[in-house]
Amino acid sequence: MSGERKVGENFDADKAGSIFDKLKNVEGKIKPKGEGKFDNIKNMMNEAQYLEKSGKLDEALELYKQVIFVLPDSQKAYEAIIGIYQKQGNVDKEKDILKKAIANCKNNEEFKKRLNEL
Repeated sequence: MSGERKVGENFDADKAGSIFDKLKNVEGKIKPKGEGKFDNIKNMMNEAQYLEKSGKLDEALELYKQVIFVLPDSQKAYEAIIGIYQKQGNVDKEKDILKKAIANCKNNEEFKKRLNEL
């Protein structure tokens, strides 16, 4: 396995850089300088998980969606969004995100199964 992570084919480095610049201050934390984009994505996921555990579901959703914007095949981000929509009882949004996850993720059997259950 190589040390590089595969980037989704719709990856746009300029747009990704712009997102990271906008996220310089999330929950009072300043974006660390000198980190690569994938380190920043890891930080965004960690921050989103913290917000989710803190009950700030809408804020966590926004961060997870931004991760998907940069990495459209991020199964963990899709799983987190689906989990939040389940907690909120929002079946319509859950169906929509499941369809996107099925289209973008290679290992999508669990997503297909969940969509069929709804």
